Amino acid sequence: MKAVRFHEFGGPEVLKVEEVPDPTGDTLVDVTAIGLNYGETVIRRGKGRELFPWYPGPSLPVVLGSEVVGITGEGRRVMGVPRGGAYATKAVIENPIDVPDGVSDHEALALLLQGTTAVAAVKAARIQPGDRVLVEAASGGVGGLLVQLAERAGATVLAASSKGGLGYDWDDLDPVDVVFESIGGAVGKRAFELLNDGVGRMVVFGYASGEPLDVTASDIFRKGVAVMGLPRDTTPEEVFELQLKPNLGGVYRLDEIAEAHRALEARTTTGKLIARP
Repeated sequence: MKAVRFHEFGGPEVLKVEEVPDPTGDTLVDVTAIGLNYGETVIRRGKGRELFPWYPGPSLPVVLGSEVVGITGEGRRVMGVPRGGAYATKAVIENPIDVPDGVSDHEALALLLQGTTAVAAVKAARIQPGDRVLVEAASGGVGGLLVQLAERAGATVLAASSKGGLGYDWDDLDPVDVVFESIGGAVGKRAFELLNDGVGRMVVFGYASGEPLDVTASDIFRKGVAVMGLPRDTTPEEVFELQLKPNLGGVYRLDEIAEAHRALEARTTTGKLIARP
């Protein structure tokens, strides 16, 4: 089969299409779509351990990617997390999930990881009708779904994006009840300070700036707010039942994944990016 691998950490140019042995396992699929995520650019650069000390890091050479849609030998269209990476023409999915009829490959991948992340974040935030909710990176895959879910919960949504809307100049912004924090660094710290003292909740699920959220226990104590990660009880099946409308981004070929990484790092993308073998 063909796979995109890298043998050394570095820029997008280290990603190469190579012939490798087919994987082995019970649920082997012919891949029809591959989800692409910003976090994979961090791993490719060798920066995963810096941001996430618990992350063991890959053994080189490595095939990146954590989500695929594919067709089994019996003709089932399934999705899931592949063993051994996703950037390939074949994959083994250990716990396959049937893709519902009427859901495209692109939509399925937009709801597999991004959808479960968004639903889990909303559960953690305990949004109440009338809450003011700040969504960072609102034009992205998770951010767009968070906007939908918060609006459904009756919140007033403040959508922040470098591509429009609220932007990240918040000097005159009134306090908020909930922040969905995925950027870290200075942006995350400003968002934290916007939280309403005593009642604010911040849900953290990423560091897109490359810098972790710089908030101490003393900061949390001073403001009397809650800062939390994601609960891990959300399933793709639960997400599909909500009939969300994901923001679908660009489609790349397998041999264009390096180009997709450049776009992700330049922050010029919107919505969910995928590749097709």
